Amino acid sequence: MCSLSDYFSLIMKVIIYEKNTEFFYPLTNLFPQFNLRIGMKSIAENIKYYFAGLKVDYIGRDIFKFKKLNTKKPSLYLSGQCIITKKIDFPKEEAKFLIGSKPVGFIKYKPPFPNSLKEIDKILKTIKRTHKLSGFILNNICDLIKYNEPMMIHHFKMNTMKSKVIKEISIIGNRKNVYVAKDAIIYNLVCIDVSEGPVYIDKGAVIRPFTTIIGPSYIGPGTIVDRAKIIKSSIGPVCRIGGEVEASIFQGYSNKCHEGFMGHSFIGEWVNLGALTTNSDLKNNYGIVRVSYGKKRIDSGMIKLGCFIGDHTKTGIGTLIPTGAVIGSFVNFFGGGMMPGFVPCFKWLTAEKQEDYKIEKAIAAAKTVMERRNMKMSKQYEDLIRISYKWRNLS
Repeated sequence: MCSLSDYFSLIMKVIIYEKNTEFFYPLTNLFPQFNLRIGMKSIAENIKYYFAGLKVDYIGRDIFKFKKLNTKKPSLYLSGQCIITKKIDFPKEEAKFLIGSKPVGFIKYKPPFPNSLKEIDKILKTIKRTHKLSGFILNNICDLIKYNEPMMIHHFKMNTMKSKVIKEISIIGNRKNVYVAKDAIIYNLVCIDVSEGPVYIDKGAVIRPFTTIIGPSYIGPGTIVDRAKIIKSSIGPVCRIGGEVEASIFQGYSNKCHEGFMGHSFIGEWVNLGALTTNSDLKNNYGIVRVSYGKKRIDSGMIKLGCFIGDHTKTGIGTLIPTGAVIGSFVNFFGGGMMPGFVPCFKWLTAEKQEDYKIEKAIAAAKTVMERRNMKMSKQYEDLIRISYKWRNLS
């Protein structure tokens, strides 16, 4: 085996690639699988942590237009389904990496070096030697929720920075398990409970009075939390959060400003949840939750599981979302009442009827929303939206 220092002298770069993205719909419509958030980082950031100093490249679906690779030197390949949790001793010979019994990548010292998803699949079939890694495999979107809590604890342990001292707030548990970035703002009458896990409040975040945060939880850069109860959740950058959020992930740039409950759920980017929007994360019979993809259904193996909401989706006031619901990107639900358990992308709907969301109107609305956060829609992002629109009825 090679130590990490020996490994650096052998391997020129790490290549992270997409795998089985259809099981992560609708969260991967507009950005790569390895950009999905889990714990306090994205999947890619978690991988990169273990290879600081090495160049990282990416291979994904053609729609993302990653630069074409021409790899000619020893490289390590890891799947976007892979969540590694320990530094690795690497074999001196080529080997396929396994978590459990499932392949999650490989190490190549000699040509051919794959430069596309098809080539990666071919190489995986030819390598016989195996090497075990420590971590998790994300089989589908349900596993993002399943492993979010342990990954928040794991990522907190990676932090080496010193926390800002906050004396005015109430902390239950060991203060060492609270990290507050220097430019974060926490008002009086905030309670942070770290008796079951740490809390990390990132740069520029604002925690307003009458908020309770129960760890493990992560509050991302620029996010504002106002009179909320956040329980064991990961909130990405520049969100607006109120009401109650439990065991959930907000990818980023989304709003849940008002009263209502969101539990055991994954919320994409640029989502707006209207006042009193509430989801169910537990069946009345306490049975295993099954997740729908149109005619397909996945058994989650979980008793508590909420909903998955794609980018740029909006709910009106009084919206109710059933257990295990999958809501596509660019969905607008209004009029209150119960949403269907599965809604394809680009739909306007009420509890009684639905129609297609016109693409030009969808893009215009998205541009307006992004501009409110001082972000301009790129041509590439607009192209992704148009491609996603063409696929809207294939789910």
